[in-house]
Amino acid sequence: MLVVRRLFVLLSLVFMVVLALAANDTWVFYATPEEYYKATGKKITEYHESPMLTKLVEEGKLPPVEQRLPEEPLVVQPVEKVGQFGGTWRRVWKGPSDRWGISKLIEVKLAFWDKEGGKLVPGLAKSWEVLENGRVYIFHLRKGVKWSDGAPYTAHDIVFWVNDIVGNDDITPSKPDWYNIGVKVEALDDYTVKFEFSKPYGLFLLKVPYGGFTGAPAHYLKQFHPKYTPMEEIEKKMVEGVHNTWVDLFNDKNDFLENTELPTLSPWKPITDPTEQFYILERNPYFWAVDIEGNQLPYIDYVRHEYVKNDEVILLKAISGEIDMQWRHIGGLGAGAGNFTLLMENSQSGGYRVLKWIAANGSASRISLNYAHSDEVLRKVFNDVRFRQALSLAINREEINEILFNGLAEPRQASLVSGSPYFDPEWEKAYAEYDPDRANKLLDEMGLKWDDKHEYRLLPDGRPLRFTITVTGQFHVDVWTMVKEYWKQIGVWVEIENLERSLFYERADAGDFDAMVWNMDRAAQPLSSPMVIFPGSENIADFWYIGWSGWISYYIDKNIRGVEPEEVPEGPEPPEVVYRLVDLYYQIASTPDPDKIKELMAEATKIHRENLWMIGTVGEDLSPAIAKNNFRNVPEFLVTDDVLRTPLNAMPMQFFIEQK
Repeated sequence: MLVVRRLFVLLSLVFMVVLALAANDTWVFYATPEEYYKATGKKITEYHESPMLTKLVEEGKLPPVEQRLPEEPLVVQPVEKVGQFGGTWRRVWKGPSDRWGISKLIEVKLAFWDKEGGKLVPGLAKSWEVLENGRVYIFHLRKGVKWSDGAPYTAHDIVFWVNDIVGNDDITPSKPDWYNIGVKVEALDDYTVKFEFSKPYGLFLLKVPYGGFTGAPAHYLKQFHPKYTPMEEIEKKMVEGVHNTWVDLFNDKNDFLENTELPTLSPWKPITDPTEQFYILERNPYFWAVDIEGNQLPYIDYVRHEYVKNDEVILLKAISGEIDMQWRHIGGLGAGAGNFTLLMENSQSGGYRVLKWIAANGSASRISLNYAHSDEVLRKVFNDVRFRQALSLAINREEINEILFNGLAEPRQASLVSGSPYFDPEWEKAYAEYDPDRANKLLDEMGLKWDDKHEYRLLPDGRPLRFTITVTGQFHVDVWTMVKEYWKQIGVWVEIENLERSLFYERADAGDFDAMVWNMDRAAQPLSSPMVIFPGSENIADFWYIGWSGWISYYIDKNIRGVEPEEVPEGPEPPEVVYRLVDLYYQIASTPDPDKIKELMAEATKIHRENLWMIGTVGEDLSPAIAKNNFRNVPEFLVTDDVLRTPLNAMPMQFFIEQK
């Protein structure tokens, strides 16, 4: 068996050690052409652009490339070689609910993770400073960067985003943790922005390559914001039946997926409606990076997304050679290892190669029960840790690995991966062995009796112990269909409900579910995006505590921010240990001591392994991508994770299509 976990290597970053995986065929960034010259002795003497853009310049529709690039563009050394301009990149997606597949392709950052995922490298910021023990952060932006409509990008765009979007209670009622700590953001000049926190916040740099700290196009969005535009003018722009408030209008205009007019800093920008059969992105003529020969990136002119309904169609298109390059839905979202053999068998006829990327998954598919369930009887059963222990012990993870993952994953509990600096081997193994006899004894201890025919167990009120597992995607259906049969052996009957993704999230947000299934990503660098481990650490909630979100926000307002909440939340309150996780996160966020962080993280992982709110199956799995043989500059080997925004960490801006 391929033991994937041994491939994880540790590197140091700020106050923690983060995942790294050395590979020779990945990109290198140089902050400026001058830095590139100092490092290599080679000078970029002139800039070049796509013939598509040259035509627009000749027609007088665009200024020359020298006027569109910043004074000091980012210089990217491609994976394999300097690419060729042109072509259309064919991908697939599942429609607007699959928006993150687009986002992770085109996001830009103040700073990116480097090629090994171990330190920050320049992005829109060419440099930065950390002062006062992590209380103050200053970013120096590239002078002359422009939005896709040609308007200047400045520090004021970041200030606008923080103060008038994140800071506006109507637009952002639930604040991110870095904002709740207390922050003042100031433009020291057009190209220098300062984040000043009320106390040391050593985790901030870990947020930068993940969050949206690049700001927003203030010059465009101010026309929809009442702080800058009279409400009567805004109301004229609202569409009856679509916009009930100015916030509805603002959010529509600030939606990169829906609004093709929204200025962007990304390498490609949308030009079609996302409800059409083909959703197309076009190169941004003002993109602010070049390669080592001065060619303005990206190389590819268009990215075309074909709408498909399910994973089976995606896989068929992949093996028939109809996709130029893709990881999402092929290796991503948990389906990868099971597809590996089929992808390899068809690679020659399909004219593509299979890239052996690795998932930093704590679990490729894990379940979370609804611990705030409206059914009091079922809720009491779900909140008994013995029930969760029994469910976990009744899962045959080795069999799941062999049948669905070709033996290319690790049977384990949903927990941090072995490459994480906070890896807890006891959590990884907690109730992860296959022991249905022990599981039955735990359910007997709970008093969950069998029916007369000994087919299923009964709830305390006499009803059959049955519930529904809600998933999105055939891969998760396959995993939990196997689990369904295992759980029958302990008298627990379940049904699998496969929902379209947007409906899946609607159910989760409404708390209208018995159990939800997702993967456990963010398991290598948990402090970069800690929402899975720590309730209240981000302005989104994980499934295991989503039903307690109101109480968690109430607790943070009252005990962390020192603000007296206006109303007491409705619904069941979480146990005290959940609030302890909230406290632990805010203690971690404010300490600059790495040893203290490890101590606090050890307590957090102990709480999780003892409570088992998430039940995993297998993880640390192979997560392959495919690329057509003429689609180049794609790393052969990569670590995939939401924190790394995969495939963004492969740097799609330098992908190219080799012309005949």
